[in-house]
Amino acid sequence: MERDTLIKVFALLFIVAFVIEMFGVRSSVTNTPTQNTENTSKEHSVYGSGETTATLLSYSDYLNVFKPGVDISENSSIGELVNVDGVGYVNRHGGMVTLILEQGANVSLIADEVKERFPDLNVTANALFSLPPEVELTTAAGKSNVSANALIAIEIEPEIDVGDNVTLSLVGLVAGNEFDGTPVAKIIPTNWEVAANAVVSGVGDNYSAVVILPWSSRNTNVSKVKEELSAHMENVNISYAPDSYVAVKGLSLKENDTIKKIGNISYVTEVNGDLVYVKDDFNNSGELETDLKGILGDNSTVDYPLSKMNILFSSRNVSESDILKYVKGEVILYREMFLEMSGKIRIGSKDYNMPSNTTFDVMLLESSPIGQNISVQLKIGTLGRNIVNLELEKILG
Repeated sequence: MERDTLIKVFALLFIVAFVIEMFGVRSSVTNTPTQNTENTSKEHSVYGSGETTATLLSYSDYLNVFKPGVDISENSSIGELVNVDGVGYVNRHGGMVTLILEQGANVSLIADEVKERFPDLNVTANALFSLPPEVELTTAAGKSNVSANALIAIEIEPEIDVGDNVTLSLVGLVAGNEFDGTPVAKIIPTNWEVAANAVVSGVGDNYSAVVILPWSSRNTNVSKVKEELSAHMENVNISYAPDSYVAVKGLSLKENDTIKKIGNISYVTEVNGDLVYVKDDFNNSGELETDLKGILGDNSTVDYPLSKMNILFSSRNVSESDILKYVKGEVILYREMFLEMSGKIRIGSKDYNMPSNTTFDVMLLESSPIGQNISVQLKIGTLGRNIVNLELEKILG
């Protein structure tokens, strides 16, 4: 082939290659928007969190036995666990022990026996839970119902019975109305409100006295009462705000001239609706009734509110009569008492273990004897068969 012909052939091949390269560049640019769309979809995923109820379907056929930071695999006594009913064999590895269970073995009962023999060891199993069809999650964009009809496995202490419901905390990436990947799940306490019995186990030194004073005696010298009480008791604190008014039935329906006459009485400070306010140092109920009936007639009815004085103090032993030495009225005396709870609490058809040494510090009528049963309302949180949170909401009786 002549030299000119070769040059023409190479030139033609160069042009063809250049054109093919241009089409290749154009093709990649055309596909770019599709790639950006996928990235944009990923960017729209947001983190969501919420709580839901899940049902325990089954346990794994093995138990992990371990003690954090300690190699127990060489502990010869652990080998005795092979004699526990339902244990097939013992596998030692990585500083821990795995009990391979026989088919149909009761995982929870075996775990209880292991804990009884070795209280300082942790025993866990892989638990399989079913989630409901949807879970309400909170995201940066607000609340959203996310599809969650799935199974999820969690390593737990096998203290939950198969078929029981638990409360799960879920955190995960959400895209649209679906999880983007597997959410992180954690069992959290299930909250209940229950009524139970407690026993008065002892008394303390703190008291609360409610003194009910009649209207005519409401101008009690609080400073003097506190001084006299403090001579015999400790930490005396008095709260008192007497009511300086009377209620006159139907007064708000009277004419303005009548209301004005009552307002002009020397010791009256204000008339508002059916209420007549008087000066704090005025307590002559006889004079008040005479003046009001002189304006409203003998059929007028006057009601006198009672006032309450609250007294807090500390003492070894005090009775209502000891308070009445220094202030006149009716006394309701409360004393610090300790309510003790022990054993189990039944919720539905299941018993839950009460934490040890559970005692509440409350104020009860001073006459309540040690050993008396007291009905209480509790707010509790349970994990498995154990009560992990316990709060006294109120005394029921």
